[in-house]
Amino acid sequence: MQPIPIIVEEIPDSIKKYVKQIEKVTFPKQGCTSDVGILHTAKGRYVLKRTKGEKYRKWLYKEYYVLKNIQALTDFQSPRAYKFVQTAEQSWLLLEFFEGKTVREYLEKENNEKKREHIVYEMGRLYR
Repeated sequence: MQPIPIIVEEIPDSIKKYVKQIEKVTFPKQGCTSDVGILHTAKGRYVLKRTKGEKYRKWLYKEYYVLKNIQALTDFQSPRAYKFVQTAEQSWLLLEFFEGKTVREYLEKENNEKKREHIVYEMGRLYR
């Protein structure tokens, strides 16, 4: 049995208030820098990411910053970042859920080198 990375009781109250009633949490394939859960609510689904440790907390904040600013790219669809919460030990990011490709999947499948370079350049520019 796979461990449950996020328990509903540990989610910050401000996030729980934003999404209202959490019906269930499912867990997609996990990465190495954060715990990820899909919150299923009466309002729809959300992605919730949690990080621990100073380095990963900084990275999650940068992700939040990038997602807040990447909306300016006209040909690149990305999720909205709804909430960023920091506690003494953890950082949390609540995102819009939608079906689609991750940036990694996009880059792996895009054959047009100019498009790939554009996305990598813009992501890098925003992460500075």
